[in-house]
Amino acid sequence: MKKELRKELIKNRTSMENVEVEKLSALINSYIMEWDKYKEAKAIMSYYSFRNEVLTDELINHSFDEGKTVVLPKSIKEGSKILPCIIKSLSELKKENYGIMEPPTDNLLDRDELDIVFVPGVGFDKRGFRIGYGAGYYDRFLNDYKGIKVGVCFELQMVEYAYNDEHDIAMDYIITEKGIIKTGDE
Repeated sequence: MKKELRKELIKNRTSMENVEVEKLSALINSYIMEWDKYKEAKAIMSYYSFRNEVLTDELINHSFDEGKTVVLPKSIKEGSKILPCIIKSLSELKKENYGIMEPPTDNLLDRDELDIVFVPGVGFDKRGFRIGYGAGYYDRFLNDYKGIKVGVCFELQMVEYAYNDEHDIAMDYIITEKGIIKTGDE
């Protein structure tokens, strides 16, 4: 069931027109940038958008301007791990695993120093559970993480039920073009 749902959600997201992705991403980024929890954060981890995910360039550049420590994930295929890498500019990114733009690994930040981790996903439910691509990178990375976990997606990626397993990590918030959802709220 989860595999079929993942395929459907990916198809829906990739069928979005660029202009719609840009417009909705700008709205989502504006919610994030006005959010108290983001404003208070000193160190954030974002992602660099891929395959019609919510665009993050604006958020990343705003975070630089605000003097925040900005971290992006570097995926390590062996063990399906994420390394939290500090960046100073988007120009540092290079196309790496899975064709995703990723940072160099020469400046790591301890995960527990991150105030907020913004997490992409194929889909999310209101309980905060995420449908990813199935390799478990973020579930491993966020296991026992004490900071704020935020799923970032378009409303069309919200599902009734994400078919979570016992190892899946729930987000604390989900942000879509409709606003900020505290997970667990009905």
